[in-house]
Amino acid sequence: MESRVRPVLLAAGWAGAAALILVAPGNLVMRLVFGKFDDPSLVRQVLLAALGLMVALATGYYGLRTSNRPPDARPDGTLRPAPWVKAVTWAAAAVPLLGFSVPHMLWGLGVPFGVAETEAIKDASSGASVAFWGLLVAGPAAGGLLTLGLIWPWGQIVPSWIPFAGGRRVPRLLPVVPPAVVGILVGQYGAMMSGCLAFGFTRTCAPDGGTQALEGNWAFSGTYPVFLLWGGFLLAATAGYVHTTRASISPRRPNEPHVRPVDVSSGPSWRFSSPSGRA
Repeated sequence: MESRVRPVLLAAGWAGAAALILVAPGNLVMRLVFGKFDDPSLVRQVLLAALGLMVALATGYYGLRTSNRPPDARPDGTLRPAPWVKAVTWAAAAVPLLGFSVPHMLWGLGVPFGVAETEAIKDASSGASVAFWGLLVAGPAAGGLLTLGLIWPWGQIVPSWIPFAGGRRVPRLLPVVPPAVVGILVGQYGAMMSGCLAFGFTRTCAPDGGTQALEGNWAFSGTYPVFLLWGGFLLAATAGYVHTTRASISPRRPNEPHVRPVDVSSGPSWRFSSPSGRA
């Protein structure tokens, strides 16, 4: 019975957390970006996002405590992620590259992919905009590469070729906090703007205007669902990293070996121990 209830509870918990974090706060990200702090609804939006984070933490804790998947250690001492963690992490890395970097690269090269050949595209294609190539083309691609650290060994153990820190364990919060923050920001922005695309733009969505640039440019509009997917997959990948690196706290079945971390200051090392505690 428990095996049937657990997936339902996890699905409901993650769905509720996603709705509270990404959808319910509405234009919270835009309000913060444009400094609109005088609206009384700001407090409600922040509280909804905070409630979503608490639901996500509770759901993740429940998932860890009820998981029966034993830790799977690599030869180098790091832990292998579950298949679903690999899937969402690769998606989180691919979405910004294919959905954002590639279209902007084409626009920068003067290819009017899904857009009218506006002056903005002409300026970008001249190669004079360092911010365009650095932030809008290279930035998401680099972020996607870093995202893969959530499933690759160097996301758990610092590579040995890095001076002074090589072979040491990566601080647990370092691969968790940055992608979680980015996932919330881009996902919430994407959810809000995707809703605006579906139901019509209002001043709430674009307080300073500028929506005329989307007319007849479907590729511009398509970046908003990309933000939503990117944020959602990135948050799922972050939860997957926690699931992977905290797998050893899950209850074990009788006579099932588990992986116990030991000091890695001189290099990565894990030790298998029996349920009685003897190596």
